[in-house]
Amino acid sequence: MIKNIIFDIGGVLVEFSPEKILRKMGLPETEVLEIAKTTSLGPHWKELDRGVMSKEEVFELMLSETKEEYKADARRFLYDEVLSTVKSFDYSEEWLRELKSRGYNIYLLTNYPDWMFDYHWTNTFTFTKSVDGKVVSAVVKQIKPDEEIYTTLLKKYNLIPEESVFIDDKAENIQTAKALKINGIQFTNIKDVKNKLNSLLENQNAIL
Repeated sequence: MIKNIIFDIGGVLVEFSPEKILRKMGLPETEVLEIAKTTSLGPHWKELDRGVMSKEEVFELMLSETKEEYKADARRFLYDEVLSTVKSFDYSEEWLRELKSRGYNIYLLTNYPDWMFDYHWTNTFTFTKSVDGKVVSAVVKQIKPDEEIYTTLLKKYNLIPEESVFIDDKAENIQTAKALKINGIQFTNIKDVKNKLNSLLENQNAIL
């Protein structure tokens, strides 16, 4: 019997759109793509999620790999605008509220910089009232798809894997969940995931 529904955040409950903010800054498209590639969509963003290095250290590492002519705008983006890159999807608040009203426990398991999460929890997320618990990568210094962060969530809230379902947009994160006997649904679009989730909740033997 499923009792717990665990959500990833980015790409599932919120939109992460650095390019939109870079365009709102009035930058030409070539510069938008270059700055996004070396900052928020680049390989070093994971270090913010991991939470071992300070954000300033990671930002400066990103800037060191940004073309010289774009560095001033990239710095302004990182230090002044990056918190604006996240917006809750229109469906998120009602979706979690509806599941909560049906008696399910709602948890978050997310790769997220701690300072961004704190800001967005207070100012951006529309669904916080439905959340029973959360594990944030930068806070616990663990990161998906490593098993440790899943185990941290299970232990923290005394969750039984077989009684839980995890929704994430990345296949590798779902694979880890399933390896730990947590039911998993990969998010592709809201209609599809709602159908699959309802199928699982209505028929505990449904194959996803």
